[in-house]
Amino acid sequence: MKPQAFIFFLIGFFISITISSNAQGTFELLIEDKLDQLPTSVIETDEYYVFSEIFGVISHPGTKTNLYKTNKQGHILQIKTIKAEVYEFILSNIVHKENGNYTGFGYQKAAEDSVAVFTILEMDSEFSIITEKKYRTNFYRLSYISVEQYKNGYLIIGSGNLTTYPNYHLFSYLVNSTYDTLKSKVYPEEGTIFAFDILLTPDKNFTKVFTRGFVEQTGTGGQIVLMDSSLNRIKYTAMPEVVFSYMDARYIDDTHYILTGKRDIFDEDRQGSKLALMLMDTADIMQDIQLLGPTDTINYPGFYSNLDFMDVNEIYYGGIKNLPLGYFTQADSWFFLNKFNSNLELQWQKFYGGNANFTLWEMIATRDGGCLMAGTRYDYHTQTNLRDTYILKVNEDGLIVGTGEEPGGITVQDAIVYPNPGNEFLKVQS
Repeated sequence: MKPQAFIFFLIGFFISITISSNAQGTFELLIEDKLDQLPTSVIETDEYYVFSEIFGVISHPGTKTNLYKTNKQGHILQIKTIKAEVYEFILSNIVHKENGNYTGFGYQKAAEDSVAVFTILEMDSEFSIITEKKYRTNFYRLSYISVEQYKNGYLIIGSGNLTTYPNYHLFSYLVNSTYDTLKSKVYPEEGTIFAFDILLTPDKNFTKVFTRGFVEQTGTGGQIVLMDSSLNRIKYTAMPEVVFSYMDARYIDDTHYILTGKRDIFDEDRQGSKLALMLMDTADIMQDIQLLGPTDTINYPGFYSNLDFMDVNEIYYGGIKNLPLGYFTQADSWFFLNKFNSNLELQWQKFYGGNANFTLWEMIATRDGGCLMAGTRYDYHTQTNLRDTYILKVNEDGLIVGTGEEPGGITVQDAIVYPNPGNEFLKVQS
C-alpha cells in the first residue's frame, strides 16, 4: 500500500502520507504520525473532499484539529492546523456553506483543569478563520456534537462531561445565522448519556434526538426524544429491538425514515452485537428491520456516522466487523460496508482490512455513486497505542478500481472465515 511516501513538516510534527489511487476516483489514504489520530468529520464539495482529525490525545496538552483537503483522487492539496496556539482545540463537526465557507463546531480549553468553551468557527475556503464565537460551559469536555441547519441558523445537541467518563449530561444550543445564541439548555440527568444523531420533523417544528441513557423514562437503553422549538423535551419513545447506541437517521420519503444502531445479541452465554437497519414511520413505529453480522461476533456501526445516500436505491450503511475490546487491542478487524435499495434489500456486502485493527468513525455517500469511509488503523505489529487516520473511497460496487496496475494493499473481501486461526471449527460469513 506504499508505492511512495511524502513527508510534511507541520508545526513541528512529522506526518507521513501514503496514497494509492486511480483514474476512477477510488483510493485509499493512510496518514501516519507520531501522535494518535482520529477523524471526526467528512464532507464533499464540487471539487474536493474535506475532513477533520483530532491530532493528539483528548484532554492532553497540544491536542489539535487538523483539516485536510483532497481532490477526488485522494491527493492531499492542503493541511492546516486550526488554532495551534490553544492548549486543546477540538472540531467535532464541519458544515460546508453555500457561499463556499466552512463552519466548524467544537470546543477549546486553556489548560487541563479548565472548563470547555463551546466554539463555533466560520472559515473561508482555505480554512482561515473569519468568525469565532465562544460560549463558556461548566463541562470538562464535549462529545457527540450533532448539528442540523434550523431555519436561518443551526440546532446543536451534544453531551458534556462534568466529572469523569462515563458521566455525561445532554446539552443543546439554538443559534442564528451569525452564531449568536438564541436558546441553550443543559439537561439535569447524569450518566452514560449521549445524543448520537438528530432529525428535524418534516414540519420543522420538532426535533427527534436519538439518545441512550434515559433508562428511567422508557425502561430501555435507547430512546427517541422529541423536543419542541424551545428545546424542551416533550416525549420519550423506546428505541425498538433493544437498539441503544451509535444511531444515525435519514428520511427516505415524506413519511418514513431509516434508523441505524447497535443491537446486542445474547445467545447461549455468548455475547455479540449486530448492525441494525430499521425502517421507521414518522410516528416512530418500526416497519421493517435488517440485522447484519453473525450472532457471536462483536459488530458495531460507525461511531460518529454510518448511514448515508444520494439515491434511495443506493443506501450505504457502514460499521466495524469484529470490533476488538479497546482501540489498541492486538486483534484484526474490518471496515464493514453494506449497500441497500429502498426496500431494504441487501445489494452487496464488503469487508476491508483484516491485517490490522480498523475502526470506522465517519462515512458519506459520494456524488459519483460511491462511498467514502474515514476511520483509524492500528498496526499492533509496529505501533503501541498509536492510531493512524485511514481514508477509503470505493465505487458503487464497493471496489477500489485499478487501471491495469495492482491497487493498494487493502484487502477487499465478500466473505470472512473465522475464527482465524481455529482448531475445531471454522465459520464462513458470506
